[in-house]
Amino acid sequence: MTTAEPRLARIAAAIADATRARVLARLLDGRLYTAGELAAHAGVTAPTMSAHLKLLVDEGLARVRPQGRHRYFGLADGDVAHALEALLRVADAREAGGPAADLRRWQRPGMRDLRHARSCYGHLAGELGVQWRDMLLARGWVQATAQGAYGVTEAGRAALVELMPDHPSERMRSGERPLYDCVDWSERRDHFAGPLAVAWLQAMLDRGWLRRVDGSRALALLPPGRGALVEGQLP
Repeated sequence: MTTAEPRLARIAAAIADATRARVLARLLDGRLYTAGELAAHAGVTAPTMSAHLKLLVDEGLARVRPQGRHRYFGLADGDVAHALEALLRVADAREAGGPAADLRRWQRPGMRDLRHARSCYGHLAGELGVQWRDMLLARGWVQATAQGAYGVTEAGRAALVELMPDHPSERMRSGERPLYDCVDWSERRDHFAGPLAVAWLQAMLDRGWLRRVDGSRALALLPPGRGALVEGQLP
């Protein structure tokens, strides 16, 4: 009789390796990377990284996308991303030593940037992600659905299309669960996840509201985005 324990042990072992953990943490930004880029990030040789990536793909934690002469790697899906974020929350709670220590940890220079704004599997997380969710709900642009997810209202659709004119309106209707809650790693509150949230973050990047920080999941807030994301100056 097959039980879940051996499978769980294999997944845990795949994540527990320090190099593979660094790779998975890198892939949490939702982007695709070559094996060479991931090897440089993790500080290992290309053959070593190839072996690690094969294991991650075989265990269903990562996916590979061939394109031309290159092969690009990313997380397998949102379920893997959410599981990794949950493990980060558990690890932080055990390491911090209490609320005061946890607060001090997030005030460190490198962590402060991640707490303010970061990419969580392609959607906006951190303080700005939580604020964005709160604002959309407060304005009635997004509302809960019967399935426990969220949808954009007609008023929200009109406002967001005006706000992001290059953002195809049909993407706001796509997907079985276009928008749903994701517990934020640093804020311990919800931000929005799902295909619609991913499209929103891409629109914010395209419009110059935010900029990716090299070598990190952190997102830098630019002047055009301050009014919208911090001061709530939206239509």
